[in-house]
Amino acid sequence: MARLKFASIYAARHGLLSLLVGLLAAAMVFWVWYPPPYRDMLKVGSIFGIILVVDVVCGPLLTFILANPRKSRRERVLDFGLVGLIQILALVYGLHSVWVARPAVLAFERDRLVVLSANEIDTDQLAKAPEGLRALPFSGLLRVGTRRATGNKEFFESLDVGLAGISPGMRPAWWVPIDTQFDEMRAKAKPVGELIARRPESADVLRAALSQTKLAIEHLVYLPLTSNKSVDWVAIMNASTLELVAYAPVDGF
Repeated sequence: MARLKFASIYAARHGLLSLLVGLLAAAMVFWVWYPPPYRDMLKVGSIFGIILVVDVVCGPLLTFILANPRKSRRERVLDFGLVGLIQILALVYGLHSVWVARPAVLAFERDRLVVLSANEIDTDQLAKAPEGLRALPFSGLLRVGTRRATGNKEFFESLDVGLAGISPGMRPAWWVPIDTQFDEMRAKAKPVGELIARRPESADVLRAALSQTKLAIEHLVYLPLTSNKSVDWVAIMNASTLELVAYAPVDGF
């Protein structure tokens, strides 16, 4: 009983510390690397949840198993130090996995906006991107347009690459500043009122998103918003400036 009480105290302290670290890590993931709506689009919640549970539960559990009042101070320090090291390494590995898959680029591709993760971008081509688009951001998304092929040879090469699942947005050599494609974006964007009429089952979801914009519905347009994990979102924009003002989990096609 004495060992159980001793172990419980140390495990509880370890648990509180682990929970605090876990909350800080969660804030970094859900508010810096994966701000809304990207946390839902890329389904990072379930992945990070597993990482967090394993880290927060396993560390204190190991402490509970190893803690013993009969051990010398040196032995306890060694035990707890090893447990802490294992826990830190596991958390760092998990955070690194989440980091490399963070949303990094929002690319306009012909008729849609595509959310691309950092590990989908061909970083070897970043030096070929236009000035100002040659580095992936630590947080937030880099907004880019994508150009068309300059000739038949490049067109067919792009077609082959596209059939392999590599879109123009994944290739920095094909990026252009987003404002150079505003005219094409305006031509492809549709009124939000049209989407509400076409998707009456999603009208409440769309109106809830519109309520956050403080703009009249006639001043709002949308484009489909896709990622490698979902295609049923829309990006709602100010019709005049094309500023992104809201998002909604609705099929925009």
